[in-house]
This record gives sequence, structure tokens and C-alpha cells, in this order.
Amino acid sequence: MAIFHMTVKIVSRSRGQSAVAKAAYNSRQALTNEGTGEKHDYTRRGGVVFEGIFAPKDAPEWARDRGELWSEIERFEKRKDAQLAREVEIALPHELTSEQQRQLVTDYVRENFIRKGMVADVAIHAPSKEGDQRNDHAHILLTLREIGPEGFGPKVREWNSTAQLETWRENWARTANRYLERYGHEARIDHRTLEEQGSDKEATVHLGPSAMQAEREGEQTERGDINRRIEERNQQREQLKAAREEIERERAAHMAATLYDRAGLVPMQHDAMRHLKDAHLIQEQAKRERQRQQQEEEERAKTQTGQTAEDKRRTFWDEFRELRGDVAGQKREEKKARTEQTDYQRARSERDALRERLESRPSTGRGRDEDEGGRERQRER
Repeated sequence: MAIFHMTVKIVSRSRGQSAVAKAAYNSRQALTNEGTGEKHDYTRRGGVVFEGIFAPKDAPEWARDRGELWSEIERFEKRKDAQLAREVEIALPHELTSEQQRQLVTDYVRENFIRKGMVADVAIHAPSKEGDQRNDHAHILLTLREIGPEGFGPKVREWNSTAQLETWRENWARTANRYLERYGHEARIDHRTLEEQGSDKEATVHLGPSAMQAEREGEQTERGDINRRIEERNQQREQLKAAREEIERERAAHMAATLYDRAGLVPMQHDAMRHLKDAHLIQEQAKRERQRQQQEEEERAKTQTGQTAEDKRRTFWDEFRELRGDVAGQKREEKKARTEQTDYQRARSERDALRERLESRPSTGRGRDEDEGGRERQRER
């Protein structure tokens, strides 16, 4: 189906770009920069369905000649970092024929650019043979200055605003949808983001020229894999959404059929409970699928970056417990050593006191006999 795609870029000397070279590439022609004599030849590339210059009625005649127009731009802009042109690239609805696409682009360019005083260099490209055959698109190269009978005037800064860009995007969606409706197609495009549209779909990432070329040659790229996973999840969302809608339709039909049948209330309640169970199962299935995808993403991230945050946390606490155990064991050993040392000192002190007591007692036999006699008399008493 038709898709919305619009990119707007500035052609600038600071990026090593040339307005003459860009015009030659878009139109697949050979052009010469009259100021420098540099030639740009892209006639062998082909793939151009339509090309043309659109200018205001009061513009000079040379503004309708591609080579003279962009050579004059290169001559008029003096700065070495000058902005030379604005390029708008848009995807065309593949449902339309080539002639219908040309009419669509022409109407859009005249309404949004020519009436504002710009000159537009338009080229419509057909899809490449190796790529997506729905990739019809147009390149619109615009001047940054108003043009009048005397030539170029000052640059219009309002054309660079975000509000102006949003207006161009909205107008393109409106014009394209008008053509799709006119020629009997149900497809429509929307310039708003998925979030603004209230959609739960995920937006795919931009592949870029290198990844696009690699994908065309059959080589899978990282961005291509990301887009494939996103598309798979979007398909699953669509399937779940369709299943829910089918359940709601069946429930509504059953309620309508039994609205005036009092005897059918009990079967209707049973069916309602069954529908609720089915919806619950669908939600559980979606939840398990999200958990599975999240687990796969975590495992992939773990493979790329080594330990996850959870592994690091567990390792930290394991090391902490081990160190705490070592410290506790060391403290127990120190306490045991202090206790043994204290017991040793206490026993040594008691031994020394006992020795002093023994040494201080009389050592003669008479004294001992007298003591024994005294104790005997004491017992007799």
C-alpha cells in the first residue's frame, strides 16, 4: 500500500556539494558549471520517468534552463559555506500510473513552491531493477531565494522554519490522498507520526544507502534485522487486533440475536464468559511473546557487551559475602588468640603467686611439728 515518505535537505558548499552536480544527478543529464567549467555527466544512469523546470511567470527566461539556472545560483552565492538549494524527496503512491504521478507532483509543486516565488527543478525516478518495484519517488530541487523579473532577491528565512516544513508534509498527504480517491484507490497516507495517529505499531529505522545496497545484494545488515523484527512484531499486533475485533463482532451479533429472547440470556452469558476467556488467553499469549522477545534482546545484549547489570550485581554481592566471611574468620582467629594469650597469662600469674607463697613459708621441721601439734590441740578442743 502507499506510504508517506518525505525528506528535506539543504545542498551546501560546506558539505562539498554543488547545485549543478545535484541537478545533473537528479535529471540524469550532463551539465557544466559555467563559473568553474566543471562538468557533471550522469546520462548513463537512466531511470528518469519525468523531468522539468517550474518557475513563476515573471521569472527571467534563463531560470527555465537547468544549466543556466544552477550556474547562476553558484555564481550568485559568494560564501564558501553558502547554502545553494533545498532538495525535497518524496515517495509516490505506486497505485497511481506514471502519468497520474506526474500530475500529482506537478500540482503539489505549483501550489506549494511556485506560488511562493521559488524555482523548482523536478525529476521523477522509477524503481531500480534490483530494488523494491514500488519505490517510485520524486526529487524536487528548490531555490532558496525569491525570483523576479530582475533575478534573485534575498533569501526567505521563513522557508526554513519547522512550521513551514510541517505544512509541506501535511499538504503532500492531502494532495496524494485526493488523487488516490479520484482514481478509485482505498489506500491513504498520513503525514503524522504513529504516536500522533494513536497507533501501537513500531516505526522502522531508516536503512540508508549502504545498508539498502547490501540488502539488495542479499546480505543481511544490522538495521535490516532490526526492521525485520519490528515488522514481525507489528504483524503479531495486527493478528491480535484482528482476533479481538472478531471476538467483539461475534459477541455483538450474539447479543443482537438474543436481545428479545429472555430464554437465551443464559447461553449468552456462557458465550460472554467464553469470549472473555479467549480474550484473556490472547492477552496472555501476547504477554509471553513480549517476555520472550525481551529475553532474546537481553541475551543478545549480554553476548555483545559481556556481563549484564544483573550479573555484575550478583558478582558484586558474591565477592562482598566472600570478603565478609574472610573478615569474620580473621576476627574469630584474633579473638581466639587473645583468649589463649589471656588464659596463659592468668595461669602464669597464679603459678608465680603460688611459688612465692611456698617460698615465704618456714622451711624447718620444728615449725612444721609445732603447727601439727597446734592443729591436734585445736581438734581436741
